[in-house]
Amino acid sequence: MFKFGFSNENVENETNESQSECVNWLESREIKPEDVILRNHDHPNVIHCDNYDIKYISDKDIVDTLRHDGPKNDNSVLNAEQNHSDLIPAVYEGGLKIWECTFDLLEFIKNLDLNEKRVLDLGCGGGVVGIYASLKGATTVFQDYNKEVIKSATIPNVFLNNIASNKCRFYYGDWNSFLDLQKQTENKFDFIFTSETIYNVNNYKKILTIFRDLLHKNGEIFLAAKSHYFGVGGGIVQFEDALKKEDVFNHTTHWVCSDGLKRAIIKISLK
Repeated sequence: MFKFGFSNENVENETNESQSECVNWLESREIKPEDVILRNHDHPNVIHCDNYDIKYISDKDIVDTLRHDGPKNDNSVLNAEQNHSDLIPAVYEGGLKIWECTFDLLEFIKNLDLNEKRVLDLGCGGGVVGIYASLKGATTVFQDYNKEVIKSATIPNVFLNNIASNKCRFYYGDWNSFLDLQKQTENKFDFIFTSETIYNVNNYKKILTIFRDLLHKNGEIFLAAKSHYFGVGGGIVQFEDALKKEDVFNHTTHWVCSDGLKRAIIKISLK
């Protein structure tokens, strides 16, 4: 059974309204790769996808590095690790782990033509989906909530795969302010890929606004998710209801796995 681990046992009993009022979301900022100190990783993990070997640093190695660096880093990721928490709302949003649906999404998109396309890897975590897109010739924007995830996982993983830095941009922080930054560029995306990002119903308006405002009129979104996220309340049915209420999207389910907790991939486009 999939379940987010919370640092506070009472979180599950809070109402959606009280959660929204209590959290202070991080302001979005861009991180330049040249500002990140890179370390050698001689034995990275590898995901085989299509004709590509995608290298990435394990979450254990990242946590060890953060512990070694100590006070130079934001402590939110380490605090979550020490509390055995996959999610602390608005503090740590689970970006270190590569979740099941990421592997589903990688397998599903391998037949897409991504050469010279603009791709957004939204809630990227370690960035393996965006890395795959970049290896296939895309220009990719990587976004995750936590600064330390981008600095310690995403950017190092991009360099492990020998992707040119001028083909990528990196952002951390809340989706609302991330959207504001992207609107300044007036660029839209041919593809938006996102995995395991619909667990919190309080964020549905944010993610749907990103879909609406940043997707090219002929673009496509591929969202991979589980039927339900225990302890948080979101899931596929709830998100499909939100899509219907917006009435600006077409969506279809393109892949389903019913083994264990149901997982699915939804294709979304603008009407």
